[in-house]
This record gives sequence, structure tokens and C-alpha cells, in this order.
Amino acid sequence: MLQNAGAQDSIPPFDGYQRGQISSFRHTFGIGMVGLLSAGILADSYFTWWKDVEKPFSFYYEGWFNDAHLGMDKVGHFFGAHTTFKLCREFLLYAGVTPQAALWWSVGVAAFHSLEIEIGDGFSPWGFSFEDLTMGCLGIGYGILQTEVPFLRNFTFKFSYWSNAIKSPANFTNDYDAMTVYLTTNVHNLLPSSLDRYWPEFLQIAVGYGVGWNRTQREFVFGLDFNLEAFSPCSDEMLLTQRVVNTMHLPAPAVKLTTEKGPIWYLAHIK
Repeated sequence: MLQNAGAQDSIPPFDGYQRGQISSFRHTFGIGMVGLLSAGILADSYFTWWKDVEKPFSFYYEGWFNDAHLGMDKVGHFFGAHTTFKLCREFLLYAGVTPQAALWWSVGVAAFHSLEIEIGDGFSPWGFSFEDLTMGCLGIGYGILQTEVPFLRNFTFKFSYWSNAIKSPANFTNDYDAMTVYLTTNVHNLLPSSLDRYWPEFLQIAVGYGVGWNRTQREFVFGLDFNLEAFSPCSDEMLLTQRVVNTMHLPAPAVKLTTEKGPIWYLAHIK
């Protein structure tokens, strides 16, 4: 069970959080954010994919990265499950939950949503996809590895989103042309101690993947990324905010390569 950490005398520091005395409000806020995140995933799944499209349960094979979305949906399932795990763990650690409980509750929440999305899809025109479920499990697995092997935190997944049109109702998870998912690398941490002072700690390199032109062209982005966690937080609240916002790739210089098109240079790439 997730015990009320506020009832304990003091919670030891862990993973950057000072913790200490955990108020009932802080504990409730952290647990509540996990619930709010779960409710948001369920609501988005229903209104974006399942509403008014029920049919008998079926399975669906798409073709991995050569499907109608050029694999962007597979990347989305990986990133979505990975980020669900990551955010849940941060909220639970902030709430004062023990590290092991935070880890496995986060695994459970992310796995539940990966599975419920596919079950819901099974009753929709798309169908249950073992490929999507596999990508979600891989995203969760990488989150576990980052937790247990700190070196892997030098390689972080982020996303950016920018739509050229305002849609009503909002359709974020279905607007693949608006998404880019990045793998960022913390160069400063990887350099030997004799060289790391020449590379700013807050500056990372990023490689992104997306689709464009109504999902007909693959897009590869090479550029810079800003690591907000490089700045020392003044409180646990600031650390939590840094880590939540740091799942997003902020506009930065980049070059985009699109199949059948020339390179496009950006001073501040968004999408």
C-alpha cells in the first residue's frame, strides 16, 4: 500500500529529493497527480479513439515501422508508456513513497494503460496490436533500466508538439504530423573529467524522428537540446517541476532531413 508518508517522522533523501518531513498535502498532491495522469490517459483514449466506434473484438497487424503512420504510432506508444512510468515515479517519490514502491507502482500504472489502450482498440476499427503493446512494454522497460542503471540517464527521450491547425475537439495523440520524439544525449556527463568543462552541462545533442506531409514523409531531426536538470533546484517542488518539464524538447537549433526533400535549418526548431 501507499502509506501516508506524512505520518512518518522523516523520509530519507532519494534521487535528488530531500524529502524529510512530508506534509499530508504534499503526499496527497503527489498521489493525486498520478490519479489525474491516469484519468487524462483514459479520457484521451476514449474521446480520441473509441467513442462511437464499437465493434466486435479483433486483432490488427500493421507492419511495425512501415505502417500507414510510418512507425510514428509505434514511437508514440514507446514514448507514452515510458513517460507515464517516469512521471508516476517522480510524483510518488515527491509524495514520500518508498523508492521500491514508487518503482513498481509506476510500472503497474504504465503497464495497465498500455494494455487497456490495446483492449480498447480491440473493440474499435483498429484492433488489438501486439506491436503497439510490445513498444509500450519496451518503453516501460527502458524506464526501469534508467532507474537501476544511472548511466542510462545520460540518454533521455523527449518530445515536441506543434500543430499548424487548431482542432476541436483536441486530438493530440492522433495528430502524428505534429509530433517529434527525440533521443537526447548528455554530452557533459559522457566526457572525461579533463574535457567536460569545455561542454556546458545544460546543453545536450538530440536526434528526433517524426512524420510530415500528412504522414507521407519520414523526418529526422539533428540538433541541440536543453537539459533543465543541470540547474540546481532550490526545493523539491522545483526539482519535480524541472523533471516534468524536462520531458519536453524546448525549441533549439536543428536541421531537419525529410525523405525526398533537402535539409531545412532551424534557429529554434519546434516541429
